[in-house]
Amino acid sequence: MLRHPLIPALAVSLLLIPAGTLNAAEALPPTQPLQGPGGSNYAHADVRQWHFTAEGNEYWIFTPDRPVPSSAPVVVFSHGWSVMQPDLYRAWIEHIVRRGSILIYPRYQATLKTPAEAFLPNAADSVRRAIADLQAGKLEVKPELEHVAYVGHSAGGLIASGLSASWQRLGIPKPRVLMAVEPGKSSGPRWRQVPLEPLANIPAGTLLLALCGDEDERVACDDARRIYSESTQVAARDKDLLLLRSDRHGSPPLLANHAAPTAPRFDPRYPPSDASSWLLNRVQERVKQRLKQGQPSAHNALATDAMDWFGPWKLFDALCDAAFYGQDRGYALGGGPAQLSMGRWSDGTPVKTIQRLSNP
Repeated sequence: MLRHPLIPALAVSLLLIPAGTLNAAEALPPTQPLQGPGGSNYAHADVRQWHFTAEGNEYWIFTPDRPVPSSAPVVVFSHGWSVMQPDLYRAWIEHIVRRGSILIYPRYQATLKTPAEAFLPNAADSVRRAIADLQAGKLEVKPELEHVAYVGHSAGGLIASGLSASWQRLGIPKPRVLMAVEPGKSSGPRWRQVPLEPLANIPAGTLLLALCGDEDERVACDDARRIYSESTQVAARDKDLLLLRSDRHGSPPLLANHAAPTAPRFDPRYPPSDASSWLLNRVQERVKQRLKQGQPSAHNALATDAMDWFGPWKLFDALCDAAFYGQDRGYALGGGPAQLSMGRWSDGTPVKTIQRLSNP
């Protein structure tokens, strides 16, 4: 089993400067913690990527490498609308996998014209095929089907919720964990709606988190509230509704907008499978421009930063650890400081904490 991260993602020289010696304008965001949920002390040094296309459905499987485990928990990661390639979430994907999980990334829309009603069945078909590949021993690592988590961002948050609610009908593994990050939209103009399965069918015993962002103008908190409130089989102690909050105390700022959960990383070992991926190309060019300017993360919510490490990464790590191994529950649920803390700016000022919207 993974436990806590080997290589820090950022230099931490400013940790040696006493708190309060920097002006607020000079304060830098927190760096990735070394230990604990969201941290960088990984059990595996690398990740292997496997890519499959079957009967029009495309999916990726990521497995831990160096060392290769004999078996591992399974995470099903549902992308946001139009993010059909894993590169825009690759940093988060690699974090999850290097901690010790298999990750399945189903592409639930073939094109931008794929009807929303097809998203869930497409995703479920890819999950079934991926599980069969893993069980057949094709990818060296066997799946631990008693340890399965579903996580998704934006429209993917609704897909992850639907997979969790309808797992029996869809013939996929029972969820132990569900995390919906800035999920939406199930309302509005019909052509934009992503249908929600009956959330009351999410099984008792699932550990559940619904997250929204205070500057997310695209989906707001409507569907996060629905997922939290309508999952009536899940006990109140086993779920939370949380709000990520932007903080502009220092520079670069930490922004809780709709793009915050993305974590781009482009690996030349794995070129995109779809040359027409306009969104991927546009983001890759934007990242190159930022790097050329010497500002890889300044005012850029696509950057991997403390909003990731202390937000969705920490919460999902802890939710899985609590469900699978009975540890770190306080980092995932309950409203305590371990769950809500977002670290400190380099001048010692606490980053705005996560706000718990759940009923006490």
